[in-house]
Amino acid sequence: MASSRSLRLLLSLVSLALPAIPQAQTDRQSPASRPKIGLALSGGSAFGLSHLGVIRWFEEHRIPIDYIAGTSMGSIVGALYATGNDSAEMRDYVEHIDWKGVLSPTVPFRDLSFRRKEDAREFPSTIEFGVKKGIKLPPALSAGNGVNLVISRFAAPYSDLNSFDDLPTPFRCVATDLVKGDEVVFSSGPLLEALRASMALPALFTPVHDHERVLVDGGLLNNIPVDLVRKMGADVVIAVALDKPIDPAQLNSLLGIASRSLSVMITANERRSLGHADIVLMPNLTDLDSSDYLKANEFNGRGYSAAEAKRRILEPFALSEADYQAFQNQRAGKRRPQTIKPQFVEVEGGLAPRRKEAFVRAISTNPDEPIDRGLLEGELTKIVGMGRYDSATYSFVERGGREGLLINVHEKQYGPPFLKIGFLLDASRQEGFRFGIGGRFTFLDFGGPASEWRSDLSIGQINRVQTEYYYRLRGGKWFIAPRLYYLEDSRPLYQGDQQVSDFITRQTGGNVDYGYAFGRFQEARVGFTLSHDHLAVTKGVNAFAPLDGRSSDIHARWGYEGQNSALVPTKGIRAVVRTAWVLDHPGVDNQYPIADAEFGYSRPLAPKYSLLTRFSGGSTVNEEALNTQFAMGGVGSLDALGRARLLGTHYYYGGAHVLRSLASESLSLFGHFYLFGAGEVGKAWYTRVSSLPRYSGSLGLMGETAFGVVYFGAGVGDRGDHRFFLRLGRVF
Repeated sequence: MASSRSLRLLLSLVSLALPAIPQAQTDRQSPASRPKIGLALSGGSAFGLSHLGVIRWFEEHRIPIDYIAGTSMGSIVGALYATGNDSAEMRDYVEHIDWKGVLSPTVPFRDLSFRRKEDAREFPSTIEFGVKKGIKLPPALSAGNGVNLVISRFAAPYSDLNSFDDLPTPFRCVATDLVKGDEVVFSSGPLLEALRASMALPALFTPVHDHERVLVDGGLLNNIPVDLVRKMGADVVIAVALDKPIDPAQLNSLLGIASRSLSVMITANERRSLGHADIVLMPNLTDLDSSDYLKANEFNGRGYSAAEAKRRILEPFALSEADYQAFQNQRAGKRRPQTIKPQFVEVEGGLAPRRKEAFVRAISTNPDEPIDRGLLEGELTKIVGMGRYDSATYSFVERGGREGLLINVHEKQYGPPFLKIGFLLDASRQEGFRFGIGGRFTFLDFGGPASEWRSDLSIGQINRVQTEYYYRLRGGKWFIAPRLYYLEDSRPLYQGDQQVSDFITRQTGGNVDYGYAFGRFQEARVGFTLSHDHLAVTKGVNAFAPLDGRSSDIHARWGYEGQNSALVPTKGIRAVVRTAWVLDHPGVDNQYPIADAEFGYSRPLAPKYSLLTRFSGGSTVNEEALNTQFAMGGVGSLDALGRARLLGTHYYYGGAHVLRSLASESLSLFGHFYLFGAGEVGKAWYTRVSSLPRYSGSLGLMGETAFGVVYFGAGVGDRGDHRFFLRLGRVF
């Protein structure tokens, strides 16, 4: 083997040593006698986009690629080429990928079901525990649903291959079996599953379970599959290695050391592979990062330059224009159509009958028109957004001469039921630290499709125990929701600028609601509440005697969740309207109405700037016992004032935040941060207090992370009020 490789390289050197021979004789090889060329593409996250430039150079210089193999991102790029795409199509394909959405650990907020949107707002941590067989963490930060759909866009027609040799260009990819510690080579089967296994970076993307095997990124054992390309039949193997010089300063953190440790292990197997390659191309990746997915054009150029640097070695493998065109025509002849007019739809994975029917109706189009791939992927994302499934993919199949769609929905292995943990930390110089932690326990499809049992427990800032059974009548959109709860909350009471008392409310009771679930964005409900309330001053100046007694009401609520985030929305509308007719309340002899509403609107202003606004207001009767009904002051509610600084039976609020994104073109797993400037106006008041507005302005840092919102800054009020504040966890 070594001697034959040396002979091939010797022939190449001889051809380079004959510059006087006319170019027409040196850059055209006979198709029958020319060496077969194989390309081995290494993994490397965003670095793998450099492979696009290498392939572009090969096409422009008419160098055929007879075999191709890859690992991780190298497998994705390799499969894109192997399925018949040329470099221009590959570049266009990559440019239209929403990398932020694809690599997000969760389904986009807008695609969540209404109930899951409520979860994201109440418990904003993206970490979800499964309680199927004991409490378990998910197998990775991301289930990879976005990646699955990106792969499906080009791999869907190739789900039933007997061999990857039947692709327009023969192809192989590599994964690692964590059970046996073995390398797994994919040479046949569904192309999507092979690619998804090859790029399942441990802890980042969920492993692929294949019978007894648990498959993750192939880079752990074979990051540059030179040996596979050789076994496929290549006479000359060209390897594209992705490596970047390491700055020692990057090794001063836990994450930096962990990342480098993994790359050192991968580099060891790369070096063994590179020793068996005939030609090695190594793009210059200085000043780039493995998370720079948004710099696809820059990577493309670096790959192109790496091939150009080896021009004298590569050009002897070029074909004549006629022969190269024949080579490309042969590839095109094996390419399968990327469109389909489905005559049937099969769904695997246990989707409820009503949900399956709704899905099929949603994607049904004119049978004479190809399926709308964007519509199809959107509906699959909505299925994942219901919370039970971690991915939903599609492929094209043929049954009895009819073409159709095969949908596979994959249920989360660690649940249901699920447990979401959230916490809230408020801190300011005036009020010190206030901390709370809680969890939400959810059984999905409990008692019927789309019905669920959801229970909350929180201690600290707010002490709450509640459980609600949400039952969808006949599996439809109408629901009934009984709830039992205990709630304990406290607020400060002020005299002038000084806090003089703590006011506490305890409620024990229940309610039953009847409502209609419009879909992902809206819900309306009406109901009846009955509870026992205790309201008292626990320490400090006794502003009023304790109130104790029965409370009941008939209430209604309508909510619309149309923003793109529960934490820091930069686009969309959110609206909530609540009304009630109170039948009983401690300290109030008459029945009375109460209502409040909230409206939020966000929109981009410029590439890095966004506007986030919120308006709200409420009112009830001027009863002394209701003077603490509404509160103003604190984070996101007149920042400059202390928490619940203003109390009353009426209130209004308007606030606007201008956000300036601090994100670079790298995609971070640790959140998205903004500088902000805010202006607010509002007031809470009762009969004996003026309704004239108070004003607040603030500056600071706002961000959304896997653990919730970060809101840090300083506010100044119209009457000399000033405050430094920090909030971690929940939104305003």
